[in-house]
Amino acid sequence: MADEEPKGSFVRWQAVTIGQLTYAINLILGFSVATLGFQVTLLLEDKFTPIAWQKCAFGLSLLLLVASVIFGITVVINRLRAFRATMRTARAREKKETESTIEEHRQLYRKLDGRTWCLFWWQIGTFAGGIVLTVLSLLAIASHKLF
Repeated sequence: MADEEPKGSFVRWQAVTIGQLTYAINLILGFSVATLGFQVTLLLEDKFTPIAWQKCAFGLSLLLLVASVIFGITVVINRLRAFRATMRTARAREKKETESTIEEHRQLYRKLDGRTWCLFWWQIGTFAGGIVLTVLSLLAIASHKLF
């Protein structure tokens, strides 16, 4: 009975981790799309007139946010592939297939899991860069109107 508790605890925490990663990916993806929508709305207004470096910062922020959306979609697709490879590994174990077949599936989901984290950090990094540049360019424009 004592051996079952740590294993059950691990499974529960693994499920929590998977859920939190999914939530974080979707949250950043949603914020990226919302910020892009906000920026496009600003660009369509006649009152919004960035000048000099603000144009560059705003344009670069658009590119970074588009990249964040692309990374977000890619990480979601990658995670689906990893879940499918994990499912195939479990099915192969249940069907008592050869160890080499099981290991083949295992290697694939391990590779995809590693890629998930890499894509997730790129998603966060490009989002953060896009937000920082958006805020800087908007603050600079606002300060010209105030002073």
